[in-house]
Amino acid sequence: MSQVRLLKRLTNWQQGNLAKSDLSSIQESILLDIESLLNSQQGNILIDEQMGLNDLQGHFNSHGAPDLEELTTHISTQITHYEPRLKNISVSLDEDHKSLSSFSWRLVSMTHDELDIFASIIINADGRVSIKSAV
Repeated sequence: MSQVRLLKRLTNWQQGNLAKSDLSSIQESILLDIESLLNSQQGNILIDEQMGLNDLQGHFNSHGAPDLEELTTHISTQITHYEPRLKNISVSLDEDHKSLSSFSWRLVSMTHDELDIFASIIINADGRVSIKSAV
């Protein structure tokens, strides 16, 4: 239960859902929180102006090629800094899923309880980030 964020635990407690979390719900919770983090626009979060990513839609609207290495580093830094439940975080560009309308990365990590996390991070042309479990 310590892997679930405090506000989610309080919500579950209020709703009477006191059952222990299984490993898949912990993984889903972490991936949803990362998706929310990466969909947040940097500078718009009141608690921390550095939280979130820059406007991602601009990468698709510009005439030049985006700097995907810099974006990879920024995504990795955000996850490392704002997701304390994970360790040994690795974010790499997914060359197998290249597209003109989206960018894709692989996320490999583990929790402090040694639960492996494998996911795909996809940024669509509209700037929305989606994360799907790769298990």
